[in-house]
Amino acid sequence: MKSIRICLSVAELDSAFEEMVSKLSAIAEIDTVGLSFFSLSGYDIFIGKKLTKEALDGADRLKAVFAYKTGVDDFPIDALYERGIVLVNSHIDADYIAEYAMALSFALTSRIIECDKKLRRGIWYDIQNPYWKSIYSMKFGLLGYGHIGQAIHGMLMQNNIPAATLDRGRQYCNIEALPSLERLCDECDIIIASLPKTEKTDDLFDKEMLSHLKGKYIVNVGRSNCINEEALYEALRDGELAGAAIDTWDEKPKSKNQVLAPSKYPLSELDNVILSPHRAMFVSDGHLRYVRDITRKVSDYILDGTVSDTVDLKKGY
Repeated sequence: MKSIRICLSVAELDSAFEEMVSKLSAIAEIDTVGLSFFSLSGYDIFIGKKLTKEALDGADRLKAVFAYKTGVDDFPIDALYERGIVLVNSHIDADYIAEYAMALSFALTSRIIECDKKLRRGIWYDIQNPYWKSIYSMKFGLLGYGHIGQAIHGMLMQNNIPAATLDRGRQYCNIEALPSLERLCDECDIIIASLPKTEKTDDLFDKEMLSHLKGKYIVNVGRSNCINEEALYEALRDGELAGAAIDTWDEKPKSKNQVLAPSKYPLSELDNVILSPHRAMFVSDGHLRYVRDITRKVSDYILDGTVSDTVDLKKGY
């Protein structure tokens, strides 16, 4: 059994990873390396948060790659597909990310953050626009109907709030499936995007598409590439878009201490946008759940040959 060799790539061997090493050491040989400058020669399994094509080129017997996170755009999808290597990720925190998406939706439509900022300056009333909007009067458009989208839909159904999604040719239950993104934007009052990063999701919301959301709202807890930031800024600045809550951005700090504006456009000057620093996944104990979920999946793969949550390498998610 221990002839199977695992390469675990981590930034720090914390208590969660120590637990993983302890459990997997009983069924395989496991070595720990950093996040870069390592060789995969002689390993059957790789566990990590990212992988370069260069590192993959040195793998002579690799059969499976496990990501202890959901997003897989940091992995060489095409190269893995060409070599027939399985890629597995985790959706263990889908319910929590869905909760965060709904929290952003509540805060956005109720204007809580906007009112808080004004009241700190002693401003009680917005004479031009004194009202907030209730999500109970809205129809939600779920762009992305995977684990997160379905978890959001479950919350909406519990409150009898109607929802729609794109018709991708699958079986849908209790949700309207619309034939195009234009229809989704036209017929819904608020869009929640939870899309992966692929070429097909680049700039889905450009100036033209955002024009279908006049007076409406958009929330993004997926990858940043689906919204053109210049078009978003202009739509918010000009009042075409009622509001936006964005959790993912094109640029991210390279260290925890780096001070970095989320966008090159002055979104922070606008009241109708909520700027969230990629926090949906930073739920308490989330890291431990991700690591334990991948530990279980690696163990199942080694002991039973079974895999779950495999990434469709043709689609990239």
